[in-house]
Amino acid sequence: MSQSAVGSFDQHLVEEISRSLREPDWLRESRLKALSDFSSLPLEKNPLYTKYVGIASFDVGAFTVVPGEQKLDLRSTFSGFLTGKETNISLQGNETQIHSELQPEVASKGVKMMSLAEALQSDEQLVRRLFETRLVKSESDKFAAFVNAFFNSGTVVVVPREVVLTAPLRKMLVLDSPKSSVVEQTFVVAEEMSKVVFQEELYSRESAPAASTLVASTVEVRAMPGSHVDFSSIQLLDERAVRVSNRAVETLNDSHATVSSLSLGASLERSRTNFLLNGRGSLGEGFEIFFTDSKQRYDFESNLVHNSRDSTGAVQARGVLKGESQSIFKGMIKIVKEAKNSRSYLAHHSMILERSAKSDAVPSLEIDNNEVKATHSASVAQVDEEQLFYLLARGLSLEEAKRMVVLGFFEPVLSRIPIEQTREGARFMIEGKWDGRKRRLVDRETLLAETGELVPEAKGTEDIFERHYKYR
Repeated sequence: MSQSAVGSFDQHLVEEISRSLREPDWLRESRLKALSDFSSLPLEKNPLYTKYVGIASFDVGAFTVVPGEQKLDLRSTFSGFLTGKETNISLQGNETQIHSELQPEVASKGVKMMSLAEALQSDEQLVRRLFETRLVKSESDKFAAFVNAFFNSGTVVVVPREVVLTAPLRKMLVLDSPKSSVVEQTFVVAEEMSKVVFQEELYSRESAPAASTLVASTVEVRAMPGSHVDFSSIQLLDERAVRVSNRAVETLNDSHATVSSLSLGASLERSRTNFLLNGRGSLGEGFEIFFTDSKQRYDFESNLVHNSRDSTGAVQARGVLKGESQSIFKGMIKIVKEAKNSRSYLAHHSMILERSAKSDAVPSLEIDNNEVKATHSASVAQVDEEQLFYLLARGLSLEEAKRMVVLGFFEPVLSRIPIEQTREGARFMIEGKWDGRKRRLVDRETLLAETGELVPEAKGTEDIFERHYKYR
């Protein structure tokens, strides 16, 4: 079956999932509308990108989706992944959410972190509002429609007005020979003047499943006026997994939202992120890090959409490619006529370590206002021979010199990731991949015990627009 066909993903499956999860009629109708979009949409709507469709192509008909009814044992599913020090965490094994726990002092502030099924039972009106005002719209992308039609799990996080959380909220997904694709929805809502850090982690057990696994998701982050949201995603799935994600981040007046993403695993990743700068004085920032080898294929798209004046957006991406791996980075800065005095920055830089690897970048601008600052940049290069010579002349081996150059290449973006644990863990995991080892996110004490190193703090805000911009 070709990827554009629907096959077994039909109305019967939608109704079966909805009925099994005991969903209300309005949610079933929402699924059916998404199914219609999934059936009719092409793999790529933007004619600028159609030539790159093959990088992220896969046979969706090779996967199955069933409702998340399977009961898994907490201890066996997460054995080796938990230290016992975790707090404010939601645990999901395959498509089933097993456990969600908030510290009493966090829960007493009215913070909610629960499965989508639990949210439907406790506050159906909240869930309905989230679905009726979707940020990841089904008509925008074929696989956004796929998730909106066939999701079998999900998470809802709500931080009430003026609540400032000092400790991060975490969600951990562990794949262990799943019988179904994991198709999930995540909603993070930060109400006015609140602050929250949310970390998403995706892992597979060392023993790869006999068949490939699909992990498809949508993530919606809503930063209400004056709020601050830091969201991070770490993807360390096994080499048989396929990862598809659609994210949308909305910032309203004077709010600030960041999305930090580290991609190391999976045979294929297809990621779409849209920053919707809908409020005056709002700020949205994205940090994308990836490291591929063997025959991994990564397809990224990040867009900055300025719909309000005095808004600021920036996306910075860096990747290193080995073996026969491939990557494509696509991005658009769009500033509407009403978005006067907006500033936007989009940059992608990749390093190729072997001739068989390939990387492309397609940054774009669409500007409807003269009183703005906007720039994009992209580069694909090999290891700098002069840097290698300098390090070799000081006694390093060739392998040590390459390692140092590669780790240094990531640093300009890594150092700007605002979440300390994600920033430090990303360095730890990238070094592990270079050495051929799988490392996962660990707490600071464990990290220091293993490395014996203190990691620099994140860099302060830098005015990248004064350094270089193209449209003014």
